[in-house]
Amino acid sequence: MNHAHTCQSCGMPIESGAYCHYCTDASGQLQPFEERFERMVQWVLGREPETPRAIAEQRTREYMRSMPAWRDHPLLAG
Repeated sequence: MNHAHTCQSCGMPIESGAYCHYCTDASGQLQPFEERFERMVQWVLGREPETPRAIAEQRTREYMRSMPAWRDHPLLAG
């Protein structure tokens, strides 16, 4: 697979489009912020089960602020 660029929501390598299949709904639209945030928090907790949820949420917010799809989202301000 030739990865031309990365998902603007999560950074996963993708071949085409703006978002990977993990970040979109069945119609190909970007999932709502709240859903994507929770799934990304769960990803952190799955990889590091000993991490407190508050830390996983903090890490997720920091990461999402760096992604084009979310950097200007009002829930990430500050």
